Amino acid sequence: MQTMRGNTRLIPGEPVQVGSTPQLLMDRYVVDDLNGCVRRVHEPVKRPEGPVIVSEHPYEDVGPTSFGTVLRDSSTGRYRMWTSIGDTQVIREKGKGVPEAKRGHYYESDDGITWRRPDLGLFECRGSKANNVFLQGGIDHLFVFELPERLHDRGRYAMIHSDPLRDPPDPALHHAKHALAFSDDGIHWNDAPENPIFYGRSDTNNCVVYNPDRDVFMWYRRATVNAGEVRRIAYSESEDLVAWTQPINLMGHDELDPMYLYGMPVSRYGDLFLGYLFRLHVHPRFEQGEMLPDGRDGRMDTELAWSRDGVTWERHALRPVFIRNSPPGEDAFDWGHAQGMANLIEDGDEVRVYYGGRAYLHAPARAFSDPMRRGICLATLKRDRFVSVHADNDGGFMLTRPIVCPPDANELHVNASTEGEGFVRVAIREGEGARDGAWPDGWHFDQSVPFRGDRLDDTMRWSNASSLSAFAGRTIRLHFWLENAHLYSFRFE
Repeated sequence: MQTMRGNTRLIPGEPVQVGSTPQLLMDRYVVDDLNGCVRRVHEPVKRPEGPVIVSEHPYEDVGPTSFGTVLRDSSTGRYRMWTSIGDTQVIREKGKGVPEAKRGHYYESDDGITWRRPDLGLFECRGSKANNVFLQGGIDHLFVFELPERLHDRGRYAMIHSDPLRDPPDPALHHAKHALAFSDDGIHWNDAPENPIFYGRSDTNNCVVYNPDRDVFMWYRRATVNAGEVRRIAYSESEDLVAWTQPINLMGHDELDPMYLYGMPVSRYGDLFLGYLFRLHVHPRFEQGEMLPDGRDGRMDTELAWSRDGVTWERHALRPVFIRNSPPGEDAFDWGHAQGMANLIEDGDEVRVYYGGRAYLHAPARAFSDPMRRGICLATLKRDRFVSVHADNDGGFMLTRPIVCPPDANELHVNASTEGEGFVRVAIREGEGARDGAWPDGWHFDQSVPFRGDRLDDTMRWSNASSLSAFAGRTIRLHFWLENAHLYSFRFE
């Protein structure tokens, strides 16, 4: 009845080529329709022991910020982190515009939990060079990233950071600009002779992602040109890190958003770009004495955003939080700020989400919170479990777009969990042209062996067949039936 049979002149559409890659379900790339199901964003579980890095030495002041980078070295497996720290005493006495006000600090770890402060001996701080300072003098809002092989003559790593101290070539130009540096080891850095590479305010996380598919660098920054508020998300790209495209406003600020979209570090995850969107909550008339009804003025949390190309972004319609502020407390470092930090790290079946926590409020509400404390915190997710398609005990259905069953596919695997007597079943339907929607004999819901439990990788089975070989190379649709279940991803094997 609900098929396309009888259309003798129907032109088949272009099916989605999914291969054997896990298909996450937060967008409409493979999802065609939901009936009785909703999407759920899942918050990572915070490490109960608290931050993994806090201030332990005078040169770390009140602690590191989330304005930095964490990555896992592909050759050694070692975790590496670069972040900036401001000297609060110097800033109070001399302001931010002096060389000793901001520093870059380097940390490393074997397990991502216990972090070392290598004694680099490069810069004097608080009367000694026995510290982990790798750069000093006007450095802030830094981001370190690995370079593709074609640029290894300049170094293995590059870093973009704000550079408020370097005088502009023209006195009429402002001091809001950015510099580029290169390094072979991530510790000893050389300024690019082309500096400064960019003028324009972007005093937040300046995240650069290399896209090997297009061989370009993608810079997520602030919208210097705006409608009166710079705290928006903008995008620019470059082939050589020197010449950049004119920035575009990337993330539309709408009626559901708080006053400020503060920044957005971006990580690659499989075929997706995932963004940690910072939301700063402040009443527009806070300085006139008005406050938000929920009392969140000055707090910053993180929302999850996603994109297939790094340029066109989507978010959940209800704007759920991804990394939330903890309740204020003596041991809580993130009750004021909870800001995700690129890059997310895949470690076996676990995804590690590092984030910067601050135990104080953002201006203009900061006067109500003292003293200032900062730390780098850790939360974790199970593999692929950022967003699920969920149905409660009333049940629901998810239908995919027409997809090509890979020529060598024998099995359909799911990442799913159920509760109580819940289940996941799947029917296979035709997906091409006039056959679209047809139900092949033996592949209906009745023949689907129900999945129950909580597994990252399980094989769906049918009572009539042990293999999907009958559909190899054909265009099909997957029709999932869920009850008290979460479906996170599926893949062919």
